[in-house]
Amino acid sequence: MKELQVIYDSQIFDFQTFGGISRYFCEIIPRMNITFDITVRYSENIYLKESKLCKHRLPIPQWLFYKYKNKLLKKNRKFSEDILRSSSTYLLHATYYEPYFLNRIGNNPYVITVHDMIYEKLPEFFSEEERKFILEQKKKVITQADRIIAISQNTKQDIIDLLHIEPEKIDVIYHGTNMQKPLKKESVTLPKKFILYVGTRYSYKNFGRFIKAFSLLSLKDKELYTICTGNPFSTDEKKLFESLNIMDKVIHIHASDALLYTLYNQAEALVFPSLYEGFGIPILEAYACLCPVVISNTSCFPEIASDAAAYFDPYSETEMADAIASVIYNRTLRTELIDKGSEQLKLYSWEKAAIQTKEVYQKAMNNKLK
Repeated sequence: MKELQVIYDSQIFDFQTFGGISRYFCEIIPRMNITFDITVRYSENIYLKESKLCKHRLPIPQWLFYKYKNKLLKKNRKFSEDILRSSSTYLLHATYYEPYFLNRIGNNPYVITVHDMIYEKLPEFFSEEERKFILEQKKKVITQADRIIAISQNTKQDIIDLLHIEPEKIDVIYHGTNMQKPLKKESVTLPKKFILYVGTRYSYKNFGRFIKAFSLLSLKDKELYTICTGNPFSTDEKKLFESLNIMDKVIHIHASDALLYTLYNQAEALVFPSLYEGFGIPILEAYACLCPVVISNTSCFPEIASDAAAYFDPYSETEMADAIASVIYNRTLRTELIDKGSEQLKLYSWEKAAIQTKEVYQKAMNNKLK
């Protein structure tokens, strides 16, 4: 594969400062031992910045980037288009679903990774305009791809069911995690007893029901807190906390990777209440930090966690509260889930994902040469 040039376009790096998809690319690319190019000139993506993978990236002050963001991103697009029109042979791994590249890559093959089918599965959480824009582009890019990578068997089945793609065209490649004990511990004062919620709180993430489930536990256990990472709480979220009399029991922390390890490691449990996910990297992060996992019984979760988690119906606040209680108040079960999590984690690694992705690239090239 050394002779093959792989191009990654700027799409995901243009609109993610941080996030699971851009991190995914920055994890697999350096592990594949391939000749590659990332068509980014200007970006504030933190993983791209830290990895130093992008030879074209021009560092500029943050204030200047945001002042001229639209102009700079247009330059990224123009730069991507120019490289894709190159006469040399390459494979494109498109980083998102905008189909601008379809009439610019000629006979060169392309691969797309599908991270979830959330717009298709839970349309009620998105505006009609937003869905129409995403779905039209997404369907076009997925159906015309030479190979498709799905990040779970559940996601693969969703693609087959919703877009009627041949199963043979889709390869399942699981994510990994590099969560590990930091060399230097960050100093932070934490409550003695807390459960952990990690990541964004979009509507399908089911945060509202989770908070109501926590309030049921808080009535009986005055020492229990919830710590949440991600963006600061919104006004509506604070009003919800006040209405449930738990304002002083819900803590927001903006966590670095080092601090996140500490949160996982000291938490009574990670609670992941989403209605739908394509994979669920926090599950692996919790395993790596010896934190028991309490999760929804929907979408990919049973596939990824198997018996190394306690499950609940995400639409039932009482069942969620009972599942959390069964773990945090039963030390035997808690220890058992931690041990099972350590074993389950052995199934996943970025190294394995990189090897399998490289094999997909070869399949795409071979198919094009037939």
